[in-house]
Amino acid sequence: MPIRLAVAGLTHGHVWGLLEQWAAQPEVELVAVADPTPLLDNARARFQRAYVDWQRMLDAESPDVVLACADNRTSAAIASAAMQRGAHVMVEKPMAADLADAEQMLETARATDRLLMINWPTRWNPAIHALLERARSGEFGAVFEFRFRAGHAGPREIGCDPYFVEWLYDERRNGAGALADFACYGAVMSAYLLGEPQQVLGTRGNLTKDYPISDDNAVLIARYPKAIAVIEATWSQIGTDGAPNPIVYGIEATAGVIDGKLRIHRRGAEPTLETPPPLPEGERNAPEYFLKCLRTGARPEGVLSPEIALIAQRMVETVKL
Repeated sequence: MPIRLAVAGLTHGHVWGLLEQWAAQPEVELVAVADPTPLLDNARARFQRAYVDWQRMLDAESPDVVLACADNRTSAAIASAAMQRGAHVMVEKPMAADLADAEQMLETARATDRLLMINWPTRWNPAIHALLERARSGEFGAVFEFRFRAGHAGPREIGCDPYFVEWLYDERRNGAGALADFACYGAVMSAYLLGEPQQVLGTRGNLTKDYPISDDNAVLIARYPKAIAVIEATWSQIGTDGAPNPIVYGIEATAGVIDGKLRIHRRGAEPTLETPPPLPEGERNAPEYFLKCLRTGARPEGVLSPEIALIAQRMVETVKL
């Protein structure tokens, strides 16, 4: 029997790449898509049926799997509603617009025993994945600092779809500005690597834009018993700074990702550049991994776990207060 997929929401700009990956899975049937914007016309030909209202779609189609790619607040509502109707759910990052919605999602997943996965595109970067796994294994010694920076010149400035830009600049629907868009990546990596922090500090603000948004730059600092994480987010940066990113500082080695490779400087040795192994079959992209979990009964692990994503949500939420 094919796995019947429904896509709820098309305004998250990551949806188009995910749709291509889902369509490439031979056991998946693209049953229905729902979105209230004209973006629906760009997707309807790929699906058997199209809807303007995602709730009507869920009721009419009873899909096996739902991909939620609306704004962060709506995607959280989609996730909970879909799981209550019996579907398994993938939500494109971050988990939700606020902590209350994220907690509701996890509570619903547990109550319904449905698979809930939060997709972080960085998970499919072989170098970043290798860095985190090797750091967790203790290869670099006890980690005392983790650093991550993410961003670009801004959604409008880099030409994101207008329907994507609209909700990214709406704090209620996004959860914040650059803080919600990019600090979440570093927060979920930090949560996976180091766990729940004892304390989170941070600041955010609109430093460069001449139009009203909540923040175009943010810094989050997480304090652990024996470690610190420093996470930066920006909608102002021109190009790249060429620095390794992320970076793990351990007592035996400093390791970071640069140009798709791992730069590792071990105690008493010269720095080396290592090419990470490719991701294994079944874990090369989000749909492939999700389907593997469905087949095996496994739960999403690492940054894909909703429990880890919830820690990240709490970290980001603290900076908003």
